[in-house]
Amino acid sequence: MELYQRYNKKLFYSAYRIVKNTEDALDAVQEGFITAFQKLGQYQASGSFEGWLHKIVVRKSIHYYQKNSRYSHDDALENQLELSESPLETEDRGWNLEAGQLDDALSQLNERYQLILKLYYLEGFDHEEISEITQWSAANCRTTLSRAREQLKKYLK
Repeated sequence: MELYQRYNKKLFYSAYRIVKNTEDALDAVQEGFITAFQKLGQYQASGSFEGWLHKIVVRKSIHYYQKNSRYSHDDALENQLELSESPLETEDRGWNLEAGQLDDALSQLNERYQLILKLYYLEGFDHEEISEITQWSAANCRTTLSRAREQLKKYLK
């Protein structure tokens, strides 16, 4: 119960950013905890327990995201300028994004691009971790992220 109370909220927010649905995020977190407790013997302590648990919940969230077709408005991404390559990039281009403009641009991207942008920029996973979570090659992750970033920039112009 202590583990659940310690990590529940943080894991819920991570799951919600991916599935964009409260019920599915709660289910993903619950299933993630169940899976973690069932596979506790596989945890090798090479990284943090929180990171291991986080990856499990993210995988469950991706499964729910791909499985369900109902999605709600993703407020977590609205007006987050850190999706650019560097903070100066948006200033150099003179971008002044209005409320909802980033969210609108993201909603125009295909699901694969949306997913990789969320995992990389919002969840903070590196290419190797994303590769492990999504079962894509690391090179494919880098290429997909680059293309997603370029497509997003195009929609924001």
